Amino acid sequence: MKELFNHLITVGVSPNGYYLLWSIYTGVSPQNIKVPLEMRAMTQKGFIDNEGKLTSKGLEIVRFNLDVKNTLPEDASDNIDKFINIFPKGKLPSGKPARVNKKNIEDAFKWFFKNYTYDWDTILRATWYYIETYEKSNYMYMKNSQYFIRKQNTDKSWDSELANYCEIIINGDDEEQAPHFSDNVV
Repeated sequence: MKELFNHLITVGVSPNGYYLLWSIYTGVSPQNIKVPLEMRAMTQKGFIDNEGKLTSKGLEIVRFNLDVKNTLPEDASDNIDKFINIFPKGKLPSGKPARVNKKNIEDAFKWFFKNYTYDWDTILRATWYYIETYEKSNYMYMKNSQYFIRKQNTDKSWDSELANYCEIIINGDDEEQAPHFSDNVV
C-alpha cells in the first residue's frame, strides 16, 4: 500500500483522484467524493479525456496497483462473457472452435492487460469489428477467441491481433471508406 501512495505522490494524484480513476476503470459509481472537482483535476492532468474515459496515462495509474499476473480488473468476468459471446458458436472453417473456454480467455486477458492499456469498451468494439470483417468471408482464416487475444509465434514471441484492432478503433479506421462504384445498365 505504501508503494501505491508513494507513486500517487510522485505522479501528483490525490487518493480521491485515484479512487475516481479506479471507479471509472471498474465501472463502480464513486461514493463520498466530490466527483466534478476530481473529474476536473484528473482531466487537467491528462488522466481522463473530455468524454470522461481514462487516457492511457490514467490506465497506467490504475494498473500500477494491480498485480496483473494474478488478477484481472473487477469487471472482467462480465466483460469476458460479453467478449466470448461476440464470437460465433461452433467451429471455424479451420476446424477449431471459435469460442474457447472462459479459463483460457481469462489467462489470455491477464497477459493482455499486463502488456496493453486498452479499456473494455475499446476491446469489445474492436472484437465486434474483427468478427464483422471475417463474417463477410464466412470466417475463413479467422482466429479463435483465444488466439485473437494472443498467439505465440515460432520465435516464442507473442502477438495480439486484438491490440491491432484496438488501434483501428482508437484511430477511427473502423469506418469503412471503400470507394463506391456503379455502372449504368441500359
